[in-house]
Amino acid sequence: MKIIFMLFTPLKKDILKKLVDTAINASNNAFHPITPKGVGAAVLTTEDEIFQGCNVQTTISGLGVCAEQCAIYHAVAQGKYDYKAIAVYFPSEKFIKPCGMCLQLISEFSQVINKDIIIVMINNKRKIKFTTVNKELKGAYGPLVAGKDITMYKKNK
Repeated sequence: MKIIFMLFTPLKKDILKKLVDTAINASNNAFHPITPKGVGAAVLTTEDEIFQGCNVQTTISGLGVCAEQCAIYHAVAQGKYDYKAIAVYFPSEKFIKPCGMCLQLISEFSQVINKDIIIVMINNKRKIKFTTVNKELKGAYGPLVAGKDITMYKKNK
């Protein structure tokens, strides 16, 4: 299936295609006994590395993990903290944005690089829409606002 680009593409098309494919493929690994659909995500580092994640649901509320969180935790486990984009695939005609908790998490990592992080939303027709974490979560609280030193997580220490 081809990706259908909407308006503009803030990422290189080959990288975007790989990011989208990775998020869609990750959704196939989702553990979702509560809902009929799995969610996939993929985070793109500033070095163009991609880490995938999927949602993991549990019958006890609060124990599950969103796909976006899973992708970020996967990258963190490899020592990667600097992201330029995150893609989220939800098998629906609607474009689904990350939840508030995920936006907060993405926002905290945007403070590591002092740049906005692109959010790529993918629907079941492989159409995509772009937004950014700063657009979706204006004035977010995070480590810099709290006066924390996060220099150890910056690529160029």
